[in-house]
Amino acid sequence: MKRAILLLLLASTAWADPPDGGASVSVVVEPNGDTTVDVHKGALKVKAGGVEERVVAGQTVRAQKGKGLKRLLGAPAPLAPAADATFNNTDVALAWKRVPGATRYVVEIASAPEMVGMRTETVDGTRAVVHLDPGTWYWRVVALDGGGAAGKRVAARRLTIDTTPPKLKTGKPEWR
Repeated sequence: MKRAILLLLLASTAWADPPDGGASVSVVVEPNGDTTVDVHKGALKVKAGGVEERVVAGQTVRAQKGKGLKRLLGAPAPLAPAADATFNNTDVALAWKRVPGATRYVVEIASAPEMVGMRTETVDGTRAVVHLDPGTWYWRVVALDGGGAAGKRVAARRLTIDTTPPKLKTGKPEWR
């Protein structure tokens, strides 16, 4: 908890390039003490393990116990399928934008938006075809750097697999 307080104090004394006049940050402290600082607006200095770095809008750093700061790769922007898409087959093609510095990507898929009990698949490119049972699914992609460190995560996208055949409606034929 001490580390989180230190980082929050640094965030409160952050500077930003004029004219916006401030910084907007998110700080997440994991149960093991690892702390992630994500800068949304402006810039600030973050110090951990005796190393101080300037972090600007769009950048994220992680401080791990006993280690210095590590910059995280950005989150891959999903391209397809569109949010809330519905498919009538069980094989779905996923696509996302390339992240500079990423060597691989991990596709995360779960049946709940909290991504509990997710399954993962590591791929080299920016596309993957996944097989899903009928139901509602949530997916996101995480970039990995050359050392295997995971980058930023974004909220998962929802998609639905509905393989119910269409019902045909019949009636009396009308003669004209």
